[in-house]
Amino acid sequence: MADGSDIWDGDEWESHVLHLLQAEHGAHNVQKVPAKHLGDCGLDFICLHKQLVYQCYAVQEPVDVAVRADKQKSKISTDIKKFSNLNGGAAAILKHGKIKRWILAVPLHDSKAVVEHAATKAAEVRAKQLPYVADDFQIIIQDRETFDADTWNYRMLLRKRIRPVVQEPTNDEVAVISDGDQSLADNLRTKMVKRVSDPRELEEVIEDLLRVFVHSENAKDALRDMAPDAYEDVVRLISERLRRLRLGSRRLVGDPLDAEIDSLKTEILAAVPNLDPGTADTIALGAVSDWLMRCPLKLD
Repeated sequence: MADGSDIWDGDEWESHVLHLLQAEHGAHNVQKVPAKHLGDCGLDFICLHKQLVYQCYAVQEPVDVAVRADKQKSKISTDIKKFSNLNGGAAAILKHGKIKRWILAVPLHDSKAVVEHAATKAAEVRAKQLPYVADDFQIIIQDRETFDADTWNYRMLLRKRIRPVVQEPTNDEVAVISDGDQSLADNLRTKMVKRVSDPRELEEVIEDLLRVFVHSENAKDALRDMAPDAYEDVVRLISERLRRLRLGSRRLVGDPLDAEIDSLKTEILAAVPNLDPGTADTIALGAVSDWLMRCPLKLD
């Protein structure tokens, strides 16, 4: 019986396999064959440099082994018929190459009956002596165990994307920060006046930075509720980064804010790869705003 990691929507599985193949063969060596316009032709992806074609299929789980095998055999029969049609799309696409392997990529392969069926169908294809099929043509089945383990695990981690629902800050929340400790706004004003000379615009920037900070705090609260371990990793990373800034150089040069935000976002996503990038961006923006309020950094 399939476990949770084997349960896939068909489109999701196809996208997953595409990323696996790009990691294995290189993005420039994998050609997608869309089925939306004019229908499919018995293949989803082509790797011509290896003389391989892939067809993706995810059985609607949960089912038992026998049912899964029957469905996979039926998929092979249906799509190999399309692939072998001299008047079909595969013949037109592959007319300048010789395909050695037609590969059915599935989340779970657990029946030798499917292998036997694939061997029978491969023999039928070879007997046709198709101009785009090699003499040693085979049909094989691949599942998660046949892909690179590190790549598979990384893609599975991304599949479990952490997307907390983050509340936009209210005016009252921003006012609490602004009015609670006036020195925070004063620090921002002192540092940002070098970038914004117009007094009215400066106050708008200060309010935006305070709002960004509150939004970031809301994002961290939502992350803590949804994924406590990821929250701890992010908070620890931000604290370590702030410690380095305090002990190291107190002057940021060049385009410091953009560089600092981008760098922190990159570190956050490296620490928690399945964190939603938008949430990472919100947290990084707020962290830098917080540093500007509390840390003795100077902007050139």
